[in-house]
Amino acid sequence: MYLVAIHVPIYVDGSRKLLTTEWYRALELLRDSFAGRYGQIAVVAPSQPADSMVIEHPLIAVADSSDDFRLFPDFDLRCRAREYWMQHRAGWQAKLNGLVAEAKVVHTGLDDVYRPIAFEGFRAAVRLGKPSVFFQDTDIVVQQKQLKANAGARARLMGAAYSWAFERLCRWSVARADLSLLKGSALMARYQAYAKNAKEFHDTAYFAADIVQEEDLERRLAGLSSARPLRLVYCGRLTPRKGVDKSLLIVAGAIAAGAAVEFDIIGDGSERARLEALATSCGIGASVRFLGSLPYDAQLLKRLSAYDGLLFTPTAEDTPRMIFDGYAAGLPLIAFGIGYVLERHSQERATYLLPRDQIEESALRLADLERNRGNLAELARLARTAAGYHSSDYWYRRRAEWTIEAVDRHDREATQKMRR
Repeated sequence: MYLVAIHVPIYVDGSRKLLTTEWYRALELLRDSFAGRYGQIAVVAPSQPADSMVIEHPLIAVADSSDDFRLFPDFDLRCRAREYWMQHRAGWQAKLNGLVAEAKVVHTGLDDVYRPIAFEGFRAAVRLGKPSVFFQDTDIVVQQKQLKANAGARARLMGAAYSWAFERLCRWSVARADLSLLKGSALMARYQAYAKNAKEFHDTAYFAADIVQEEDLERRLAGLSSARPLRLVYCGRLTPRKGVDKSLLIVAGAIAAGAAVEFDIIGDGSERARLEALATSCGIGASVRFLGSLPYDAQLLKRLSAYDGLLFTPTAEDTPRMIFDGYAAGLPLIAFGIGYVLERHSQERATYLLPRDQIEESALRLADLERNRGNLAELARLARTAAGYHSSDYWYRRRAEWTIEAVDRHDREATQKMRR
C-alpha cells in the first residue's frame, strides 16, 4: 500500500469515516496517477467528530470496503500539545510502526513542531528503511516571522525558536527522504542544498478539461464594460491567517471611493460570524455574500468562472491551491504581495498586486481597477494560460514519475546493501 501519514483529520460519525471533498479529490488524483502500482492508498491520521465544530469543507464518506482507500483514524486532533505527548504519542507511534512496516511507500511531511503528527510517520519510515516521500508546502520560517511581527518580545522570541526548530527538522528530513516535494521556489531555495532529491511542485486538483473554455472567458470579458459591479470572490477557509477581514475592509474602502464592487465568500470556518458582523458594520452587507462551503468539483470551477477576479489578502505567507483554481476559472489574482504571490506574479503575470497590509492604499488601487476594468482582460487570459500548465494532469504525472524513480532507486540501493 501507499501510506499517507498526515495531520489532516479523518472525520468520524459513528462507524462512518469521512474526508473533506477537497482532500478526497487529492487522494483520487494520487490513486489514478499510480494506476495501482503500490496497491491501496491508505491514510492514517488523527480523528475528529463530524459534528464537533464548523467544518470548512463538505464531507464525503469513505467505505471500509473501498478497493481504493483505507482510512485509519486515531486520537482526537483537538487535543493540546501536552495531551499529545503524555497521552497519545506512544499509541500513535505504535500504529504508525505497524502500518509503515506494511507499506511500499510512506508519504509524510512536517506539520507542527509542538505536535509532530505527520513527522512521526516520516521518522518511522526512516527507521524501518521504507521508501519515503516528504512534502512541504509553505515557508513556515517566513510565515512565523510575519505572524509575530507585531507581537510582544516574548512571542517574537518563541516564534523565532519555533522557526529554528522547524527548519532544522526539515533539513534533517529532506536529507533522508527519497523524494522531497517542495512547493514553490522559496522552499527550494531554503532546503534544496540539504536535500537528497528535491523537486519543486505545485499542488493542483483540476483537470485540463475543467479549465474555462476560451469562448466562455471572452464572453465574460466582453461584459466587463457593461454597467454592472465588478465581481470578486474568495474561496477557502475562514480562519484568521487568511485575512478575509482585510479583504472586507478593502472592498468597503473601494465602495466608499465610488467603486461598484461585489464580493462573494465561498467557504466556512471559525471566523465566519465575525466576518459577517464586520461586513454589516462596514455598511457593505448588501455587496457581500457568504455562500458557505461547497464541494470541490468541476461545478465549483464553473461557478468561479462567473467572477472577474480572486481577492486574497493573507496576514502571512501562504500557498493556497485556490490561486490555481482561480486560474482554471480564468480569474486574475488580486492579492497582497506576499512571497508566493510575488512568485506567481513573476512567473505567470496574471496578478494585480495590492500593497501588503495597507488597507487604504489597497482600497484605492481596487477602486482604480474597477474604473479601468480593461486591465483585467489580459490578466484573465494569462490566468487561463497558466491554468493549462498547472493542471493536475501535468503535476500528478510528474509526481508519479518522480516517486517511481525514487522508490526504484531506494529498492536498488537496499538490494545492493544486502549483497555486500
